Amino acid sequence: MSEFNAEIEKAFSTAYHSERGGNAGWSELMQSYGAEPLTEEEKDALLKSEMKITRGAYPIELRRVYEIILNKYPNEAMGFAMDHKVLEYYNKIKPFGGLNDLFSNASIGTAKYSSGFQNAKHKTMTCKNCGAPRLEEMQYDNCLFCGSELFEKKSDQQTDQQ
Repeated sequence: MSEFNAEIEKAFSTAYHSERGGNAGWSELMQSYGAEPLTEEEKDALLKSEMKITRGAYPIELRRVYEIILNKYPNEAMGFAMDHKVLEYYNKIKPFGGLNDLFSNASIGTAKYSSGFQNAKHKTMTCKNCGAPRLEEMQYDNCLFCGSELFEKKSDQQTDQQ
């Protein structure tokens, strides 16, 4: 196993095996890479959000460690699908509710987010990667939950064409 893969696996394993929201071992690993942890306010907001976790560190913190590892090994980083890996991690730490819970959540979500949309033409912004709702109205950068970009950015080529 390459050093790159070993570090990616260690980060994943440490995040996954930590307590809900992280633990001392996860904090030590983040600190060893110089990754910025979430603030207590951000953790509190995530705990109260609709994006629930049953165990492990928050996906955005794992992303921050992954980003540092990718910068350390630029050649190996080429084939690393960050959004996919973070979503894969989230799918392992989120609660499983079964099909009954799925339909229940759908009807609750429809009632909660769809009332009056036809008249107001209003849409709730969600992360394209993990589906987390935007927690703040003026949040335009990255998803607070998984760290993916909330909005696609125009490439230089697209900007030049306009």
